[in-house]
Amino acid sequence: MSAAKVEGNGRGRPRDPTADQAIFTAAAELIAERGYDGFSMAAVADRAGVSKSTVYRRWPDRAHLVLETLMSRMRVSIFDSGDLRADLYAFARTLAVGMRAPGSRKLVAELTLAVANLPELADAFSRLYAQRRADANAIFERARSAGKLRAGVDADLLVDQLSGALHYRMLLRGDGPSDAYAERLVDSILEGALPPGSDV
Repeated sequence: MSAAKVEGNGRGRPRDPTADQAIFTAAAELIAERGYDGFSMAAVADRAGVSKSTVYRRWPDRAHLVLETLMSRMRVSIFDSGDLRADLYAFARTLAVGMRAPGSRKLVAELTLAVANLPELADAFSRLYAQRRADANAIFERARSAGKLRAGVDADLLVDQLSGALHYRMLLRGDGPSDAYAERLVDSILEGALPPGSDV
């Protein structure tokens, strides 16, 4: 199961993925250069080489475009194969890949600041992360039901530990987390969450 994705409004002709990618690239560059306050739909269209109507057909406002731009950089793979460790490795590695992409640190930093000050953007981000959190929590809850997680372990806290440490590494340490770091992090988190003698 993949992470939730905000889709376009579905009107008109099928979306051109080439145009989508050009728009995402332009949006990420402009946010990094100017911050959210200096970011506009018109500027994105100009830099991406598309018309303003092309942008507005896909996203009704800045918040929606910014949210999907971030999701295009920070895609995660959420699987429920029954192998808890492997599923969490996939989740952590794909998130780490997005964090290592050029410009991701600046993009996330600028948007974190904007989210703190703009209710409409905060609401959009809350919806995104609520869905991702629900998907990740579901992995832990199914593992608990199968006896692969200690009773009393807070699944929500485990998600915070995993995603929070990766974001900390990128934003405050200044280096995108490696796949090896992401896997060590999963191992560390599971060490205290698995039942004694468990081999997940």
